[in-house]
Amino acid sequence: MNSASVPGFNYSHPNERKAEQLACRLDMDLSVDSCEQSAQDFTQITAMPVAIVTGSSGGIGRGIALRLAEDGFDVVVNDIASKKTDIDAVVAALTAKGKRAVGISADVSDQAQVVELVSKTVAEFGALNVMVANAGILETTPLLELSVEQWDRSMAINLRGVFLCFTIAAKQIIKQGGGGKLIAACSISGYRPSGKAPAYCSSKWGVRGLTQTAALELGPHGITVNSYCPGSVKTGMSLVFAERLAKERGEANVEEVYKSSSHRTNALGKELYPENIAGLVSFLAGKDSSHMTGQSIICDGGKF
Repeated sequence: MNSASVPGFNYSHPNERKAEQLACRLDMDLSVDSCEQSAQDFTQITAMPVAIVTGSSGGIGRGIALRLAEDGFDVVVNDIASKKTDIDAVVAALTAKGKRAVGISADVSDQAQVVELVSKTVAEFGALNVMVANAGILETTPLLELSVEQWDRSMAINLRGVFLCFTIAAKQIIKQGGGGKLIAACSISGYRPSGKAPAYCSSKWGVRGLTQTAALELGPHGITVNSYCPGSVKTGMSLVFAERLAKERGEANVEEVYKSSSHRTNALGKELYPENIAGLVSFLAGKDSSHMTGQSIICDGGKF
């Protein structure tokens, strides 16, 4: 088991946590109640060294994987099998910096593959403490043109994928003890819908609801559940949407359309990049958010 610690945490192996709790109970100077509280508090400050980041071969997910590795986490870089070259590139970038990382291909909409993703992670690193369910797709077909297949694909990846990552990771975290963190990719569209992307918006509203209900159920196990809601972040996904807008408007300059629909309309007047979202996820994955759960936090430069 890796002994590297996240800054601000005092990491111990789950077996060491059990020993600490037992030692507390054997201390005749402490009451049973104070021992139980001490054990509970201890799980809240132990480090969480192993994180899975789904959909992390590029874009926001890649930014999150890089940031969590810098924070001291061992990182599993995940995406679908067709993106293996990109997965390997992210892993190589991390290992070149002396970080521990592996790439594991899996489709988050497939239950068996998510089970295998978690089991391989535990086999490699000994535990799983943080699941970042980041994988998602942007379906921009208008409502009256949207097919059932397009709707189902959006729900399968954006919502069922989060459900599977949450439930399968939670079972592992509960099994090993010590609590953990579940973090999902929501969106500003989970608060303010767009008429151009009904499937995407609906899936993100679902993620926000799942975040709240999962937080209520998993809180007693010491698991916090939160999601991050980016605005328009400069990634390949957002530029695809800008291309669609440009086509509808009859404009040739896609970059200009992107700017007019993103940072030029937010309070800060600044572009959002993957590392900006990664900073928020770093907070949600760390000890300073130990009392935050059930929240879907907007990071959009003040547009909403």
